[in-house]
Amino acid sequence: MGWLSDIGDAVSSAASAVGDAVEGAANTVIDGVEDVVDGVVDTVQDGIGSATDWLCKHGGVVGCAVGNFFGGVLDGVLQGFQDLLNDYFNILRDVFGIVGSLLRLDFPGVLKGLGDLFISIFDFGIDFVRMATGGYIVGGIVKKFKRSALIRFVDRLVTERFGDDPDRLAEVRSKIGLDGGRFGFQLPAEHRVCVMDSEDVDLWRMHEDEELDLYAMAGLLSFDSFALGSDHPNTVVKSVGDDGTDNWWPVTRWTISKYLESNGEAKRLRVYAMSHRVAVERQALTSRKLDEIGVILDWNDGDEFDGFRAETTQEIAGIEYDFPSGQLETLLGQPEYDRPPGVNCTLVALAGFKLDNFGRVAGRDIRECEDFPDDCSTPNRTDRCCNTIDWRRSSGVIYRDVYPEYIFKYVLAHEIGHYLGLCHCEHDGFQNVMFRPDILDFFDVGLLSFYWDSEPHFSLKDGKNAWRFIVDQLLPCLIDEEEVSIPADVESRVVSSRNSCAVVREPAERTNERRKLPRVS
Repeated sequence: MGWLSDIGDAVSSAASAVGDAVEGAANTVIDGVEDVVDGVVDTVQDGIGSATDWLCKHGGVVGCAVGNFFGGVLDGVLQGFQDLLNDYFNILRDVFGIVGSLLRLDFPGVLKGLGDLFISIFDFGIDFVRMATGGYIVGGIVKKFKRSALIRFVDRLVTERFGDDPDRLAEVRSKIGLDGGRFGFQLPAEHRVCVMDSEDVDLWRMHEDEELDLYAMAGLLSFDSFALGSDHPNTVVKSVGDDGTDNWWPVTRWTISKYLESNGEAKRLRVYAMSHRVAVERQALTSRKLDEIGVILDWNDGDEFDGFRAETTQEIAGIEYDFPSGQLETLLGQPEYDRPPGVNCTLVALAGFKLDNFGRVAGRDIRECEDFPDDCSTPNRTDRCCNTIDWRRSSGVIYRDVYPEYIFKYVLAHEIGHYLGLCHCEHDGFQNVMFRPDILDFFDVGLLSFYWDSEPHFSLKDGKNAWRFIVDQLLPCLIDEEEVSIPADVESRVVSSRNSCAVVREPAERTNERRKLPRVS
């Protein structure tokens, strides 16, 4: 039956090549146009934001109110226009994705594409109604007034914290844009997409043991599984050339078949947890969400014009494919991650394959709700949350891609919210980025905010509590590290943004044996 299998692989490979060409060409054009639209709209919105911030600083209460109102109207109209265009682009992507899946004989992909198409059309309808009834305008105005209130709060907070030292206060105010420039806590961020290389990981054995399905992960016809991609909806499989670089053309069923038949000897493959386009979309969305609480994420690979940028990856061992998230601190403590314990002023965000949950933060001691202590070290919190730096552990976040992305694309923003001091407590409705399913209240009055907010948001209360955490727990990121008191009972190194920005762009050398991680006590 070997020759029949070869014929089937050849036919499937030819069809998939056509499917990849159609879908790839369409996505290239759509992505390019969308990047231009987003770039123009974002630039105009930044200009409006700068103007309203200036009015609030120099125009008094009346000038600030007028600026926020009219700036909010313009910002809301632009946001509605941008969202409708993005919905339209998503519909086009879904249509071409269905065509590509059909040609690749990827029937689960066809069903997933139909589901995505339905969601995109539904989202377009909702956004159209919101635009037609003024919801976007209301949302733009609310956003401007919320931002002004947050800036005033941060102004008072840093004045109270550093008022006894005018030079230090001036330094901090300048660093976070209170005296000019863009307001916000500058947070360098490294996004690393996990990848497995068949030279170091026995992917053929994992496929044989049904830990994964290489055909399905490549979006090809598979007789081994039939899933809608709930575990890995946007994975990418690439064949590797003799020079060690990924081949630009998509992998075929024939290539994967030969790799499997030879027990990994005939071909070399790499499997990525997430496509580059999806990774960039997650980063751009997360940047927009964190900007709501005055945090400016500076991603290592950028979050626009993704077709012209490289992608930072993190090679992992097979044991880390289905990863127990409770061991994230141990993983980040390994040399290739360069994450010393204590304060890190550069965020590391890993896009993983499979987790025992949707995402996790490392290096934070979180006590909330009923466990909220009376003596939390961060003063004046208003959310029954005590989130502090765990000085013994390495910090960072990990998340995975989950279908449907319409619901789960906010996981990265959620985990970074934990990284910046936020908790689940008092976030009962799914209008909150920080909600948790087991405390979800479908009758929460805050759900009405979806009329003017087109997606989950961080509240003004979130912003205030995040800044309380930043000023108290991330003090080394605001002032010189030499002047920060480290807990006497902890032997750890405080790292500032000046010396914690190393990016692992080349995978560390690995052995072919699967590595077991020690348990975290």
